[in-house]
Amino acid sequence: MSRQVSCQGKSNVGLVRTNNEDRFLLLPKRCLFAVCDGLGGHAAGEVASRIAAESLERRVNCNGDQPRARLGDALQEANSQIISDQRNHPEHVGMGTTVSLLWIPSSNISEGWIGHVGDSRVYRLRNGAFAQLTDDHSPIYRLYKEGSLEKDDLRFHPQKNLIERSLGLSPVVDSDIFPVDIQAGDLFLLCTDGLTDLVSDADIADACKTASWEDLCDVLIDEALELGGYDNVTVVVAKIVETES
Repeated sequence: MSRQVSCQGKSNVGLVRTNNEDRFLLLPKRCLFAVCDGLGGHAAGEVASRIAAESLERRVNCNGDQPRARLGDALQEANSQIISDQRNHPEHVGMGTTVSLLWIPSSNISEGWIGHVGDSRVYRLRNGAFAQLTDDHSPIYRLYKEGSLEKDDLRFHPQKNLIERSLGLSPVVDSDIFPVDIQAGDLFLLCTDGLTDLVSDADIADACKTASWEDLCDVLIDEALELGGYDNVTVVVAKIVETES
């Protein structure tokens, strides 16, 4: 038996904004998947998320040697390119982007790596259990981790859009990079806060459990749109499938 990865991704501008500052990567041959949510207003946010996605595509290849260091270098390079762009284009000063990625460098697909900066998220559905694998880099998420807020309260908090880390914020990026074990049947969801600010974890989990694979991205995006769609919404899903070799 061997394992393969099925994947898909979609992005929607939403119902309020006129430009889409989100970006996603879907590179199944390299088992590299990512979502980026640009910050900094019209045009600049789009530039930051594009720079980050293109940099990751260049820097993260199939070579799985030293994955932690490789991802760290790739995120730092993306960060440096965004800062360089700000120096060359004063109108882009203040732009940045979140990034949440899943990379599965091993050919036997038994271990993956997550790289994360900001408040986009990576979830995993395994044997019916749905869990958030990343921590939002935000002051209100810290309150949740400390027990001062319930998870659902985050979606309604007046400071929910404040984040403490992003690419482009400072010369040295502070990223979370950690391994995650991979099992046959796992479903990974990567998404921007255009989904999670509107749709509860319970409803996201229900969609992942009940929607057909072909419709899953559309179902998740439609749920956010039905609840107001006031932000760009981007989702990427990757499913680990066991096949006969």
